Amino acid sequence: MRHLFRFWSMLDSQRKSNIFAGSVALAAVGFLRLEAAPVPAGSEMVHRVASKAHTLKLDLAVAAPQPGDSQSPVTTDAIPAAPLSPEEQARQTLERKLAAVRQGIEFLRKTPDYTAQFNKQELVSDELTDEQQIFMKVRHEPFSIYLKWLSGERGREVLFVDGSNDGEMLVRSGGWKGRLGTLSIDPNGTLAMREARYPVTKAGLLELSLTIQDFNEKDLATTNYTRCEQLADQEFDGRSCHCYLVIYNDIDSSPQYRKSITLIDKEWSIPVYIKNYAWPAPDLVAADDAALDEATLIECYSYAEVKFRQQLANSDFDRANEEYRLH
Repeated sequence: MRHLFRFWSMLDSQRKSNIFAGSVALAAVGFLRLEAAPVPAGSEMVHRVASKAHTLKLDLAVAAPQPGDSQSPVTTDAIPAAPLSPEEQARQTLERKLAAVRQGIEFLRKTPDYTAQFNKQELVSDELTDEQQIFMKVRHEPFSIYLKWLSGERGREVLFVDGSNDGEMLVRSGGWKGRLGTLSIDPNGTLAMREARYPVTKAGLLELSLTIQDFNEKDLATTNYTRCEQLADQEFDGRSCHCYLVIYNDIDSSPQYRKSITLIDKEWSIPVYIKNYAWPAPDLVAADDAALDEATLIECYSYAEVKFRQQLANSDFDRANEEYRLH
């Protein structure tokens, strides 16, 4: 120590400044190293999924019934059928939407697995999150799901397999927080629900379809909606979709939602895009409907790049998978 002190005293101020600058630079490099999430070799080859926002500008024009379309009443009587009232038209439209959702549920129940890019934006703790893009693998029996964040907390991973790990999910954060290791968390607990509106057990196309089915069955039973219309067909992720709009009566009859827009894939009968709006606060003043929607958005979920029957193996839902960071 005495020799080191003597050496430091002999250095001129310029050399001291250079040494100090070099120390700062070295510390900065070390911090950046901690910020970067370690990526296992070859992992990008497995998760080669492009992160896309999949934003959608909806055409809110009502779809005109076409000849032979299921929207048009068909009758063999010589006397033309009486025109439907707005209430009857709305009910028929909601019934048609519900029938499509049920058909999609049957399709999904016969489909063992799939991969997709899940995009979500939701109101959590009174704050609207940024849109997140998440790569997902889903197996229906037993329900198993693997998630990897492609944006936001990039690199974050979640794994849940029904009937294993004492019913808890495995979570590994992205970025420097990933160095804290893998946590085992109750999917319905406070920690997990602090960042999401729904638990991981409700994620996926089948659970979304079942949720929509439950809501729409209740809507038909209570007639709690003001409007239900089939809008002009939309294209989402390169696929043609039916578009349905539901607007509810009031907060008493529909406490959770004021308005809902759903895109249902024509081929699969699966909801691939849904946007839900809440009731405005009493003091909210909106210039127009677009401003009102922007201020009251609470949920926007979509599924893109969906690939069914990927023959996912047990290793796809195993924490020991070398391509994951859940060891």
